[in-house]
Amino acid sequence: MKKIKIIIVSLTLWVLSITACNNAKDQSNVNDSSYTMEEQLEIARLAAQLEGTAPDIYDFQEGKAIVISSDSIGFIRLNGQVTYIPELKELQQFSNGLAAGITREDIPCYVDSTGKIVKIFPDYQSVYDFGKDDITVFLHKNDKFGLMDKSFKELIPAKYNQTSFHDKGLFVVEYNGKWGAVDRNDKTIIPFEYESLGYLDDAGMILATQSSLSGFIDQSGKVIVPLTFYNLFPYQENFARFIDKASGKYGVIDRKGNIIVQPKYNDIGFFKNGLAIISNYHYQTGKGEDIITKRGYIDTTGKEFIPLTFTIATDFEKRGLAFVQDSVGDAYIDRSGKRIQLKITQPITKLGMFNHGFARIELGDGGFVYLDGYQRLLKKQDIIRLRDVYFK
Repeated sequence: MKKIKIIIVSLTLWVLSITACNNAKDQSNVNDSSYTMEEQLEIARLAAQLEGTAPDIYDFQEGKAIVISSDSIGFIRLNGQVTYIPELKELQQFSNGLAAGITREDIPCYVDSTGKIVKIFPDYQSVYDFGKDDITVFLHKNDKFGLMDKSFKELIPAKYNQTSFHDKGLFVVEYNGKWGAVDRNDKTIIPFEYESLGYLDDAGMILATQSSLSGFIDQSGKVIVPLTFYNLFPYQENFARFIDKASGKYGVIDRKGNIIVQPKYNDIGFFKNGLAIISNYHYQTGKGEDIITKRGYIDTTGKEFIPLTFTIATDFEKRGLAFVQDSVGDAYIDRSGKRIQLKITQPITKLGMFNHGFARIELGDGGFVYLDGYQRLLKKQDIIRLRDVYFK
């Protein structure tokens, strides 16, 4: 089956061996209203997991999160109420009040917020999330993509070989080996002359490739960053990574295509909260193929903000903490690169990475706590209490 071409930014998960510091700054005066909605939704997800509602609970979207338990799938609400849908074997996140799914008979469908299947599509292979304009992509059994609206009326018949997205009235597709874009009426907006086109980002720019060189165009097809780069990646926080063909090293450009970081690193991550992870590799002398990796951080000016001293580095959460590992062991650091001290008396067996503002710390007695961006340590009862404050 063909898949929608989506550029996904993912965080690689690492298996960690742990040592840590055992003292901490007291932030107990931070009140419940200090958490953002993103953090409150993560609290609701964690509470549901801690209560044993289901082993697998995805992020909340539109007040619901997909849950998978044994051979059942459904969704949980913010207050902990679960709805399982026995007719389904797959379910996507809710978008504009509907969730795309697959029945046990392998028929695509949509489910409403009550768990009712409101429409099935025996002639399709897949259906997808509706956008803000109530339009979505579908994949027909003829292996072609088309567009339909929220009344399930086909706007564009299944005729395109591949697609990367539909957003802001633009349907980016491949036809006869070339990529371009059309509107909801199938009128060509961006000519079909590209080897590939990416998604429309927040600034209205699309990663485009032509004659094996890449740059950025806007949604009218105007070239914004010349197509001169050997290998280019999407923008994140207004900066994009590129790979230099001659050296194979990574650099960074801004929205105008100006190089702010010369290609000198073996890898550069996407910018998040104003910083990006940088990496350099070298072979360990006398050890054959063993590779030593050093990681650090750069800021949006290209300055090395924190030196390359870590073997593992992760993105900083919005309040300025990150999980790292170096020759001393695993730790959490602040944006100055300084280790934070945790006020925990029990031995620590594992430090987890931050996810939506919280990191799980496992203890030697079999217990655990969660560290938030204020450096508060939250127990299971704290998480459940906060969920009840916010959503019950």
